Amino acid sequence: MTLFKEKEIILINPPNKKIVLRDFYSSTISKGKYNWPNIDLLSLSATLNTKFSTNIIDANTNQYSLDQTINFFSDKENLAGVIVAVGKSVLKEDYKFIKLLKKSFIKKNQDIKIAVVGGIIYHNAENEIKENFFIDACILNFTTNDALKYFNDEYENLNNIVYRYNNKIIKTSLKLPEWGFKLPIPRHDQLPLAKYQLSHGKNTPLTSVLTSYGCPHKCSFCVSGRIQYRYRDPENIIEELKYLKNIGVKEITFRDNIFGFHKKTALELLKKIIKNNLKFSWVSDSRVDILDEELIELMSKAGCHALHFGIETVNEFTLNEYDKNLKKTDFVSETIRLCKKYNILVVGYFILGLPGESIKDANNTIEYAVRLGCDYASFNLPMPIVGTELREKSISEGWLVNKEESYDGSAEPIISTDLIKSNELVLLQKKAYRKFYFRLSFVFEKIFKIRTLFQFKMLLFEGYHLLIDRR
Repeated sequence: MTLFKEKEIILINPPNKKIVLRDFYSSTISKGKYNWPNIDLLSLSATLNTKFSTNIIDANTNQYSLDQTINFFSDKENLAGVIVAVGKSVLKEDYKFIKLLKKSFIKKNQDIKIAVVGGIIYHNAENEIKENFFIDACILNFTTNDALKYFNDEYENLNNIVYRYNNKIIKTSLKLPEWGFKLPIPRHDQLPLAKYQLSHGKNTPLTSVLTSYGCPHKCSFCVSGRIQYRYRDPENIIEELKYLKNIGVKEITFRDNIFGFHKKTALELLKKIIKNNLKFSWVSDSRVDILDEELIELMSKAGCHALHFGIETVNEFTLNEYDKNLKKTDFVSETIRLCKKYNILVVGYFILGLPGESIKDANNTIEYAVRLGCDYASFNLPMPIVGTELREKSISEGWLVNKEESYDGSAEPIISTDLIKSNELVLLQKKAYRKFYFRLSFVFEKIFKIRTLFQFKMLLFEGYHLLIDRR
């Protein structure tokens, strides 16, 4: 095994002038300074590091140029492979980088495998590898050890990989990790942790941690609806948190789709965090209908200061049409009330103008968002992501417009229906941000809640971007 340890695997978040968030099968461009470590690459670094020397390069966060990033490989003699995170919102730029990297290897007569990971890869792997000569493999699950097997040339019992072999494209089976899966400690130490930050964050250095994989719900507009759920072993997570405490991390984003869904393991994890005195401030995504007062109180005691909820819309017919399946819409206001009771900020995610909704419906959602009392809100536009039912229906109904390359639900619309045209969606989104954020009561509340210099700086910066971008 010592021989393999000498070989190196490099994992790259590729360069881009904009900050791009391309992990957990989604892809969006940061509209401010918010940014976090790529959980796909971190998780892969954990398993790969058991047999290879691993190195994570966040060229995007470090704002390396294309040439700087390519030049990083100029003196690599023991390179076994490269893994690149890609995102649909910037796919042309990502593929340009990978193509140049592949050509640099060919020029030096280096036979080095390049694998890719990301949302477009998960749902369209065979086509992507077929159409792009510079891709040698597509990684379909970042929590298993299949990438390790692939780079170690262990093809027997290989899953979750689509790869080239002897000029053929080999497709393997999808296989989930076990319930209570474990990960070795990822290479957090190789990332510029002081450069990551959240708009509503409290501290830095910041990093990402995984406590579960996938989602048990099947919302038809969401890419996670086709990725089955598994939780991670709580004690295994604690081992990673102890390591993060030792290297000086202060803030964590738990990058789960639905923190707290498996209540038993969530309670166990939270109690262990408190018992081990692991004093991080942290945030996560969850759902309003799975959290009760017991969980929320314990989350607060364990350091949680903000939760993100996909509220989507006030219109119950839309929630049912798109399989959101909230047990009761009453859960929204009640969960927000409980979060406020235990000093947890609420970030609400809303989608304006899902097909079937009218302008009046979208306006009702905007008024609802203001009325609910969320601390922050994100107003997104319908996004027919590859792999979702919404995309399949958008194609069949002819809703797509010619802006698919943007592919970012917080930016330009790529859907237009008889009820709401794409230009009307843009106006609705701007209206939503103005109505929510440009209220004197909101501004004064945020000023009075500032406790640290970091929070003051983030409030100024994000406020500036709201004024400029949402005029």
